[in-house]
Amino acid sequence: MKYLTIDIGGTFTKYAVMDEDLKIYEKSKVPTEKASVEAYIDMIVGLYEKYRSEAAGVAISAPGMIDSEKGFMRTGGAIYCIENLDIIKILSERIDVPVTIENDAKCAAMAEMARGSLQGCKNAAVLILGTGLGGAVFIDGKLLRGRNLLAGEFSFLVSDVTDAINPEKMTGFTVCAPALIKLAAEKTGIPAEELNGEEVFRMANEGNEAALEALRLFARRVAAQAINCQFMFDPEKIAIGGGISAQPLLLQYVKEELPKIVDIYPQKMPLPDVTVCKFFNDSNLIGALSVLLERYGQN
Repeated sequence: MKYLTIDIGGTFTKYAVMDEDLKIYEKSKVPTEKASVEAYIDMIVGLYEKYRSEAAGVAISAPGMIDSEKGFMRTGGAIYCIENLDIIKILSERIDVPVTIENDAKCAAMAEMARGSLQGCKNAAVLILGTGLGGAVFIDGKLLRGRNLLAGEFSFLVSDVTDAINPEKMTGFTVCAPALIKLAAEKTGIPAEELNGEEVFRMANEGNEAALEALRLFARRVAAQAINCQFMFDPEKIAIGGGISAQPLLLQYVKEELPKIVDIYPQKMPLPDVTVCKFFNDSNLIGALSVLLERYGQN
């Protein structure tokens, strides 16, 4: 059977028609509708209507604090129109096949634990570099959610305790794809609105010194968060995901920065084992599908 999988991001919403063997029959993206709850819901329903004749279910990955079992969104992450939304109940009134929803970073983690770069680990974490900093943690093979569904919400960690009441010092603003673009704009002198992740890496891969300096600084921030994860959870492995994780130069620089940070500690500590998500930008789609298949007994 085929399923419609939807990965809602802060800028774009990716979608794919997949089967249980992860074969992708069609994949594309649309701008994320975030002006209102109605527009957000209409976007999802519109994608379903496009594939109504072949989709046996709809699996959604989305940012925010999400109670997957109840299908309830407490928040929508960087999509601020979403708050206390009983989304599965609403969607079920317009979509006549099973629908599930799960936090995007948790979807990525589940995909990587089941079939990807974290396979075989009992304790692991993911850092998703997107519009913000998504995350998820597995302890003893189980996804950690926390009492208030806050486990893995790394975007809200304070990155500078000397300015802790400044929201722009949260890692959601400092360790994310837009932060890399901001650093690149500062170092190259190119206005941020004229840059995107692909352009930054194009310049870096061509040896542009300003772009490389920006990437180095950004990689140090990512490495610092990996070390924070190591101290908080002591995972066997940490996987980096998000669109920019597909760039080999990022992982190279993160690995180069890790020992520099570790060296500041008075006692020797092991380097975190950092890798990238095997499925890169498809991790969220694959994880979302796994939730749907598990929930409805088809996996």
